[in-house]
Amino acid sequence: MPRRVDHAQRRREIVEATLRVVHRVGLEGATTRAIADEAGCTLSVLAHFFGNKDAILLAAQAAVYDRIVQRAFRISGDRMGLSALQQALEAALPLDEERRVDAAANAAFAAAALTHPQLAEERRRSRQDIRRVLYGCLTEAREVGELRDDVDDAATVHEFFVLVEGAALSEILDPGEAGVSPRSLRLATALVERLRRPGSASTLPLAPAALAATR
Repeated sequence: MPRRVDHAQRRREIVEATLRVVHRVGLEGATTRAIADEAGCTLSVLAHFFGNKDAILLAAQAAVYDRIVQRAFRISGDRMGLSALQQALEAALPLDEERRVDAAANAAFAAAALTHPQLAEERRRSRQDIRRVLYGCLTEAREVGELRDDVDDAATVHEFFVLVEGAALSEILDPGEAGVSPRSLRLATALVERLRRPGSASTLPLAPAALAATR
């Protein structure tokens, strides 16, 4: 009997292969042939699962944002408020190989979105999902008395994206530069602590995975 194929799993494998190719050679080098070779499949298999290259890139971009959100929830666990906000920052910063792959892909997709309306629209939708997570963290922090009275939620969310995307560009332009991860973590902590009401409890320690990434 012919072997049954798990279509969802195969699509995920192709998306992961696409992200690795983008990380290694950039979006321009992510040809369908390069993606197929990385995924260990033929061009006809790519066409079967995605139809065309644009569909692959849209799925890959969505996967980057999905992974950031899932990672934020996995790292933060039961944490709330400002502690959860810091963990969300750690989830998005390029602190280990998986996050560096995501950061490089995200930066490449951002550039491509300038001339690719479908990518631009998908980015807007995905960023809205992350914004909802961040606004939820700030709402929780306000409800439990952690947040300063003068905090501007919209400005804080904007600062989150500036920090994360700036760190991603730094990682791409200066790969392997010593001290980048610790500096990024210090900036994340500084952002969170500026929001904190004087006298409220300090942010919980960094997650073990984040600490390990700085060594």
